[in-house]
Amino acid sequence: MSLIHTIRRQVLHLAVGLLILLLIIWYLTPSNQTFLAGMILGLLTGLYNILHLARRVRIVGEQLVASKGKKVKSGLGMINRFLLVALAVMIVVMYPQHFDYKGLIAGLPICYILPLAAAFTQTRK
Repeated sequence: MSLIHTIRRQVLHLAVGLLILLLIIWYLTPSNQTFLAGMILGLLTGLYNILHLARRVRIVGEQLVASKGKKVKSGLGMINRFLLVALAVMIVVMYPQHFDYKGLIAGLPICYILPLAAAFTQTRK
Protein backbone atom coordinates (compact mmCIF):
# COMPACT_ATOMS: atom_id res chain seq x y z
CA MET A 1 0.00 0.00 0.00
CA SER A 2 1.44 3.38 -1.00
CA LEU A 3 2.06 6.24 1.39
CA ILE A 4 -0.53 8.44 -0.31
CA HIS A 5 -3.20 5.74 0.02
CA THR A 6 -2.35 5.31 3.71
CA ILE A 7 -2.54 9.06 4.33
CA ARG A 8 -5.85 9.32 2.46
CA ARG A 9 -7.31 6.50 4.55
CA GLN A 10 -6.07 8.09 7.78
CA VAL A 11 -7.56 11.45 6.78
CA LEU A 12 -10.89 9.78 6.07
CA HIS A 13 -10.89 7.99 9.43
CA LEU A 14 -9.91 11.13 11.33
CA ALA A 15 -12.54 13.23 9.56
CA VAL A 16 -15.30 10.68 10.17
CA GLY A 17 -14.28 10.47 13.82
CA LEU A 18 -14.37 14.25 14.08
CA LEU A 19 -17.78 14.31 12.39
CA ILE A 20 -19.14 11.80 14.88
CA LEU A 21 -17.73 13.86 17.76
CA LEU A 22 -19.28 17.04 16.36
CA LEU A 23 -22.65 15.32 15.91
CA ILE A 24 -22.59 14.12 19.52
CA ILE A 25 -21.70 17.62 20.75
CA TRP A 26 -24.39 19.09 18.47
CA TYR A 27 -26.96 16.75 20.01
CA LEU A 28 -25.91 17.48 23.59
CA THR A 29 -25.58 21.29 23.42
CA PRO A 30 -28.66 23.04 22.05
CA SER A 31 -27.12 26.49 22.53
CA ASN A 32 -24.35 25.89 19.96
CA GLN A 33 -26.32 23.94 17.36
CA THR A 34 -26.11 26.53 14.57
CA PHE A 35 -22.34 26.93 14.96
CA LEU A 36 -21.80 23.18 15.07
CA ALA A 37 -24.10 22.63 12.08
CA GLY A 38 -22.04 25.14 10.13
CA MET A 39 -18.86 23.41 11.25
CA ILE A 40 -20.22 20.03 10.18
CA LEU A 41 -21.17 21.48 6.79
CA GLY A 42 -17.70 23.00 6.44
CA LEU A 43 -16.02 19.75 7.46
CA LEU A 44 -18.05 17.74 4.95
CA THR A 45 -17.28 20.26 2.21
CA GLY A 46 -13.58 20.22 3.03
CA LEU A 47 -13.54 16.42 3.20
CA TYR A 48 -15.10 16.11 -0.23
CA ASN A 49 -12.70 18.70 -1.63
CA ILE A 50 -9.58 17.01 -0.26
CA LEU A 51 -10.69 13.55 -1.40
CA HIS A 52 -11.55 14.94 -4.85
CA LEU A 53 -8.15 16.62 -5.03
CA ALA A 54 -6.37 13.39 -4.05
CA ARG A 55 -8.28 11.49 -6.74
CA ARG A 56 -7.49 14.08 -9.41
CA VAL A 57 -3.79 14.13 -8.47
CA ARG A 58 -3.69 10.33 -8.77
CA ILE A 59 -5.41 10.44 -12.18
CA VAL A 60 -3.11 13.17 -13.53
CA GLY A 61 -0.08 11.28 -12.23
CA GLU A 62 -1.20 8.10 -13.97
CA GLN A 63 -1.81 10.03 -17.19
CA LEU A 64 1.66 11.57 -17.02
CA VAL A 65 3.25 8.18 -16.56
CA ALA A 66 1.20 6.69 -19.39
CA SER A 67 2.00 9.56 -21.78
CA LYS A 68 5.75 9.27 -21.02
CA GLY A 69 6.28 12.94 -20.23
CA LYS A 70 4.08 14.47 -22.91
CA LYS A 71 1.74 17.30 -21.97
CA VAL A 72 -1.47 16.17 -20.30
CA LYS A 73 -4.61 18.29 -20.66
CA SER A 74 -6.26 17.17 -17.45
CA GLY A 75 -6.77 19.54 -14.55
CA LEU A 76 -7.14 19.09 -10.83
CA GLY A 77 -10.81 20.05 -10.62
CA MET A 78 -10.35 23.44 -8.99
CA ILE A 79 -13.60 24.82 -10.39
CA ASN A 80 -15.56 21.88 -8.91
CA ARG A 81 -14.03 22.52 -5.50
CA PHE A 82 -14.74 26.27 -5.69
CA LEU A 83 -18.34 25.60 -6.71
CA LEU A 84 -18.85 23.21 -3.80
CA VAL A 85 -17.60 25.85 -1.37
CA ALA A 86 -19.90 28.38 -3.05
CA LEU A 87 -22.80 25.94 -2.60
CA ALA A 88 -21.98 25.58 1.10
CA VAL A 89 -21.90 29.37 1.45
CA MET A 90 -25.24 29.64 -0.36
CA ILE A 91 -26.75 27.06 2.02
CA VAL A 92 -25.51 29.06 5.00
CA VAL A 93 -26.89 32.31 3.56
CA MET A 94 -30.25 30.75 2.69
CA TYR A 95 -30.71 29.05 6.07
CA PRO A 96 -29.07 31.27 8.72
CA GLN A 97 -31.38 29.86 11.39
CA HIS A 98 -29.79 26.42 10.93
CA PHE A 99 -26.15 27.19 9.98
CA ASP A 100 -23.64 29.73 11.23
CA TYR A 101 -21.12 31.16 8.79
CA LYS A 102 -18.41 31.22 11.49
CA GLY A 103 -18.77 27.46 11.87
CA LEU A 104 -18.50 27.00 8.10
CA ILE A 105 -15.31 29.05 8.02
CA ALA A 106 -13.92 27.10 10.97
CA GLY A 107 -14.82 23.72 9.46
CA LEU A 108 -13.53 24.21 5.92
CA PRO A 109 -9.75 24.12 6.55
CA ILE A 110 -9.79 21.20 8.99
CA CYS A 111 -9.57 18.57 6.27
CA TYR A 112 -6.71 20.46 4.64
CA ILE A 113 -4.74 20.27 7.89
CA LEU A 114 -5.42 16.56 8.50
CA PRO A 115 -3.21 15.30 5.60
CA LEU A 116 -0.30 17.30 6.99
CA ALA A 117 -0.74 15.70 10.40
CA ALA A 118 -1.16 12.24 8.87
CA ALA A 119 1.94 12.64 6.69
CA PHE A 120 3.92 13.88 9.68
CA THR A 121 2.97 10.82 11.73
CA GLN A 122 3.75 8.49 8.79
CA THR A 123 7.23 9.93 8.24
CA ARG A 124 8.07 9.63 11.93
CA LYS A 125 7.43 5.86 11.90
